[in-house]
Amino acid sequence: MKKTIIKYGLISGVISAVLLLSVSIINKDKFHNDYSMLIGYSCMVAAMSFIYFGVKNYRDTTNGGKISFKNALLIGLGITLISCILYSLMWLLVYYNMFPNFMDDMASVSLEKLQKAGASQAEIDKSVESMNQMKEWYKNPVLVFFITLLEPTPVGLLFSLISAFVLKKQ
Repeated sequence: MKKTIIKYGLISGVISAVLLLSVSIINKDKFHNDYSMLIGYSCMVAAMSFIYFGVKNYRDTTNGGKISFKNALLIGLGITLISCILYSLMWLLVYYNMFPNFMDDMASVSLEKLQKAGASQAEIDKSVESMNQMKEWYKNPVLVFFITLLEPTPVGLLFSLISAFVLKKQ
């Protein structure tokens, strides 16, 4: 099981890291456009699809065509963990080398959107306070790493659950 988790976790992680780097290079000047999140999560979905293939491979080649929901889920979660770690490490490289002003830029874009939407001053103040807190957190690379882990994790959890449910065979 460990061999499958490591193999497919590395495949998924390398794909997510390479896609993150590629999208960052391509969109360096327009990183905060309206499609950034859609592109980012689409890349995560592509990378996390290897959870399904990892669980299926383990079931079909290593485990004689059978796998419990629990074991399938554990394999999926292991693959997710490795993939998310590689994604977060790549973001640290991208953030510190390509987007050192990322948080300031993100705060400006968010504030602009709120103002255009006609948000109240109280809403704007609350958002500014939240952004200032995030800027403080982003001064610490360890916090950046763990905050970034939170981005692909839900996608990996979803793929793990779906894969375990679809591929379980007793």
